[in-house]
Amino acid sequence: MELTTASEFLAARPPERVVALPESSWGAGGTHWTWDNDETHWVWAPIAEAERRMEALVARYPEASVGEHAVLNQAARELLLLEASDWPFLMTTGQAKEYATQRFQSHLDRFQRLAASAEQGVDGEAVALAEALYELDKVFPDIEYAWFAARQGRAQ
Repeated sequence: MELTTASEFLAARPPERVVALPESSWGAGGTHWTWDNDETHWVWAPIAEAERRMEALVARYPEASVGEHAVLNQAARELLLLEASDWPFLMTTGQAKEYATQRFQSHLDRFQRLAASAEQGVDGEAVALAEALYELDKVFPDIEYAWFAARQGRAQ
């Protein structure tokens, strides 16, 4: 048995054939329609913008102070909550459309407030906001905002 990485294995043994995998999902009809349809299409542009904004904040704060770290980590939490597939799922199924829309908008607003405070320079009020927002959901206690650094080689 030899320890190797996937890249090393493929470099040593290139594929002899290619398999085309069809799009599939556990969503209705086996497609991604449950998450991207006329009812939910509007959520994707704000999510993409928030992701780009978070990447810019990581670049701006390569070494954050304690207060900056608190604000940036909470912004990262809000981004993850914003990206949750539950919101478009619930919008589509109608099980809790108003609730899902409200939660999506709430996380977007929270993220935008935190991002704006980081862009303008973190102060005590921003740190207090981050701490108060953390208390509302208390998720991802070990998150690191730097995980959202811009990725190399991604599709544009």
